[in-house]
Amino acid sequence: MPIRKIAKIVDAAFKDGAAARRAAQSPKWARAQQKDRRGTLRKFETVEQTIQERDRPAKAKKKK
Repeated sequence: MPIRKIAKIVDAAFKDGAAARRAAQSPKWARAQQKDRRGTLRKFETVEQTIQERDRPAKAKKKK
């Protein structure tokens, strides 16, 4: 296999990796991942209860 062909393959792999890292850091991608994870976790009742408790507004702390 010629050296140039190997170099092109390696270059393409580095470009693919860089593109994947950029996509993984985008806020849109992160929100989609979080939504997907929550959707999957909501299949379990205890997780559903925990998510509901977390999403409720925090009660104001009483002053003593």
